[in-house]
Amino acid sequence: MGRVLVIGAGLGGLTLAHALVRAGIDVQVFEADDGGGERFQGYRIGLGPLAMEALRANLPPRLYELAEVTSGSLTGPGMLFDERLTPLSRDLEGPSAETRAVDRQVLRRILLGGLEGRVAHGRRLTGLAEAADGTVTARFADGTQATGEVLVGADGGNSVVRRHLAPEVKLVDSDLCGAMGRTPLTDRFLRLVSGRGTMVKGPGITLMLGRMQFGREPSEAAAELAPELDMPYRDGYVRWVLMMPPDHPAATGPGVVGEDARELALELIDGWHPDLRELVRRADMSAVGRSKVHDRPMPSWPVGRITLLGDAAHLTLASGGNGANTALQDAVRLCARLAEAGRGARALTSALEEYRDDLLERGNAAVAFGKEALKRFVPAAGAAGTRPG
Repeated sequence: MGRVLVIGAGLGGLTLAHALVRAGIDVQVFEADDGGGERFQGYRIGLGPLAMEALRANLPPRLYELAEVTSGSLTGPGMLFDERLTPLSRDLEGPSAETRAVDRQVLRRILLGGLEGRVAHGRRLTGLAEAADGTVTARFADGTQATGEVLVGADGGNSVVRRHLAPEVKLVDSDLCGAMGRTPLTDRFLRLVSGRGTMVKGPGITLMLGRMQFGREPSEAAAELAPELDMPYRDGYVRWVLMMPPDHPAATGPGVVGEDARELALELIDGWHPDLRELVRRADMSAVGRSKVHDRPMPSWPVGRITLLGDAAHLTLASGGNGANTALQDAVRLCARLAEAGRGARALTSALEEYRDDLLERGNAAVAFGKEALKRFVPAAGAAGTRPG
């Protein structure tokens, strides 16, 4: 089996790289970002048993242990409150007790470990082509190029590789609009989300809260288990998402960031319980805006030496880790098919065809699941000013 080129050093692409190294397959990862530091893709996610098993089976043991010991518990009741923190229910649906809370940035730094010399940063893909000799070449904005036997597009929702395979699929705005923030975890805020998750239903607005309590502080755990990692100190936090009707002016205008986003969020929850307003006031804010989705289910594509993984194939709406869990399964299944081809157990095109069909079935199902889950959280257009039923 020749070299596999992976475009994108996100959670799925890096997990695939580890799996391929473990299977004895040469792999090189190309990432558009200039370095392995922070990049915003959300804060806390939940990884289910299959995703955690994917990490356990493919990471070096000390890196998996680091991922496990820094993860947090998602036990306890899911709570529903109104905007004055009057309890409405203790039976809110949420992740199972087996799901682990994981910080995206911490996990990405862990996944970058053990891949020294295999991840090239500052390589923005601009084009790709398959040759008659059975190779595929990637061209990058810096003028360099790379050639391998297989190329995997793990380059996110706005994937260059996806545009090559399925140019008819466009990226469009979804009905999911809101603000996102991360607030340091104090006793005051821990009371708001003591269980697996909390929903606050106000007039036309929904606030979702999730806690990130690290089992061990990441920099301390990394110093013991993987001292070569550049792991900064991390405090626990409450990750919150404030969702609004799709016809709200903030949803129809350009996105806002930083202090403007905070002021808008505080305006949206004017009159809410002081603890909720303080949660927003003390937050590290990201932005207010719309999520992006593909305008249709991912179609099939002719099998060659190029394939997709993760958000490039199935861009899911925010749903607590739905996309990440699916991407890690993509990585495991693609590696298994490539390993079969590498052993000569089957033809490479047959292996990639089976992976494509499986990816489309699971990925389109994950997208449908995310859209259905969204209906429970996002107020309908024109709902502002009404009381939840």
